[in-house]
Amino acid sequence: MSEGEEWVIINFDELVAKQKGLPMQVPVPKAQFEKLAESGLPTKQARQWCSDFLNNSEVGKNSAWRKKNRNDVVAMESFIDAGPLWDKAQKAFAENDFEKAISTLKRITVTFEGDHAAKLNLASAYANTGQFENAQKIFKTIAATFKGDPEFHIAVGHVHLRLQNKDAAADEFINALEAKPDHQGAMDALVQLGHLAKIYENPRDAASLIYVRADSVLAYLVGEWDKEERSVDFFLEQLAYHERERRYEVAFEAALRAKKAAGDDFNERAELALISNLRAMGKKEAALGAALELAGKKPANAGVLVELARTQGENGNSAEAESLIDKALEVDPGDLSALMLKFWPEDPNDIQKLGDALPALQAFAAAHAAVPGASRTLARAYLALNRIDDSLELFEKTVKGNPGDDDLRSEWWGELAKQQKYEEILKDAATLGDMKERTWQLRWNEAEAYLGLGKSVEARACFSAINFDESLHVDLRRRAKRAVTSVDEKIAGVGQP
Repeated sequence: MSEGEEWVIINFDELVAKQKGLPMQVPVPKAQFEKLAESGLPTKQARQWCSDFLNNSEVGKNSAWRKKNRNDVVAMESFIDAGPLWDKAQKAFAENDFEKAISTLKRITVTFEGDHAAKLNLASAYANTGQFENAQKIFKTIAATFKGDPEFHIAVGHVHLRLQNKDAAADEFINALEAKPDHQGAMDALVQLGHLAKIYENPRDAASLIYVRADSVLAYLVGEWDKEERSVDFFLEQLAYHERERRYEVAFEAALRAKKAAGDDFNERAELALISNLRAMGKKEAALGAALELAGKKPANAGVLVELARTQGENGNSAEAESLIDKALEVDPGDLSALMLKFWPEDPNDIQKLGDALPALQAFAAAHAAVPGASRTLARAYLALNRIDDSLELFEKTVKGNPGDDDLRSEWWGELAKQQKYEEILKDAATLGDMKERTWQLRWNEAEAYLGLGKSVEARACFSAINFDESLHVDLRRRAKRAVTSVDEKIAGVGQP
């Protein structure tokens, strides 16, 4: 650049200069000045201009000017000297050599103390290597510089989390949200800390995701539900969703509303959920009262008797609970819940007790050979006792006798998959016709069978169909999308189209 080049000195606010790792004054060739509005000021270009200005321009080489602006000259020279070190640090980061990056960044902070961008990177490098206390110390020194930067607050918050400073972490995540109200990382972190709850207003619609204060979820949803008339199916879907998320108070309210929406019709799912969610909330006496009242109205309903038995059991009335289970099995000898309570030990991993109960379960299944629930429970017991062949044979026999029970078939296919009997799954799937009409569990089993046999293209098609099925819960569809991505990576890895 010629000595006659005209220069414009840009003055930066001290805070901005520290954030960018720039001197407070940066010379720019006058011919380039107007272009900065569009292109911005890349750090590398700023270093080159500082060097050209100090070494080649008449003003920069003038001893009187340099003496008068000594602090600015020193800042520019330090900024220039830090350039090669920045290149070295960036290369170290690219190679995931954090120790080398740390040592280089330390030199930058000594060479150019005002480079808070280097300090920020140094703190991040410390965090990446598990040196959280060192990271925290650096973050404190630059907190005033980066106050209001959401990404800075997120980084500091995660260091606090690793140091078990949960309150301090929450404060940082809240600071991030104040700076950027829709910051996904901050909201997810506050969910992790229990301050926010992540909910889907419509469990089948990803766009319905919202974040609500954890102590206000029920109040918020009730307010939304009351805005318009809702159907029984709507509340049953809400009930199932919030039960899975263990939001029992919300599930209880949804069950109440489903019962009300059903009117005079008995809705077993809603009625039983009222009792089970009262128990889950620790309201055992209220649950027992509700169960006794319902049993008085529906004394011959197996599901009602099972819920009453569970409630009596949790209230310490073991003998009454056992009697109620026997009554439930008289009403419906295939009720899976009753069968598990009757024949399975309280600790499902207690193989000794399960083995002791096996003869009674075998006798019950033999006496109710046409009842799929009894055979299914026996097949489960065989599995637990490592009698794999007996279990799979019984599962297959039971499925053949009940070809329309997708839930039963899905459990059988799942056990076949565990034994890597993928061919048998696909052979049975070929007898079912259009799989789009079957449950998502069966379709998932089919996809995994293809994957197990190395048939990536077929597996991808199955997972994609689940991903695009808008009738399914959004989390399940996302899981299917991740499976598609995983299959694509495998296909690319072996060079397939």
